[in-house]
Amino acid sequence: MTLALMILHVCLISIDEHYFNKKRFHSKYEIWSILTDGVLFLIPILFATFVPFDEKWIILYKVLAGLSMVSIIKNEFFYKGLDKWERLTHACLYVLHPIILFNFYESWQNNYFQNNTNFWMFQLLYVGLGIKTLTYQIIYWNYIHDKKEAS
Repeated sequence: MTLALMILHVCLISIDEHYFNKKRFHSKYEIWSILTDGVLFLIPILFATFVPFDEKWIILYKVLAGLSMVSIIKNEFFYKGLDKWERLTHACLYVLHPIILFNFYESWQNNYFQNNTNFWMFQLLYVGLGIKTLTYQIIYWNYIHDKKEAS
């Protein structure tokens, strides 16, 4: 089930990024918000993937995950004029966000690196796709998007 939710999450982010986001204007604030959300989501994911589990780190992971969730929730106060399909996509992403963070926490706590290597390898793929998406967003929203609007 976790793998299916991770695949769904990747698909929804791709739809949001490559279909909905390119159809409308984005303020500089919204662009920074997109990038901040991505970074704040990747930090706890990277932490759970690469840092060996230790009880002393639990509170840090929970704080990082909490900051990530607050960061995406704030967006609903600023996005204006979204159509129903983009709102539905965002709602699904908001629901999946804490589930993915919890699943990474569980795998971290249960030492999937050693005990379930196949799942951990899928997590590595997910992390790689997250880094690819964030890199794409940084390049597109800071260099390509501005040039397209200037044309």
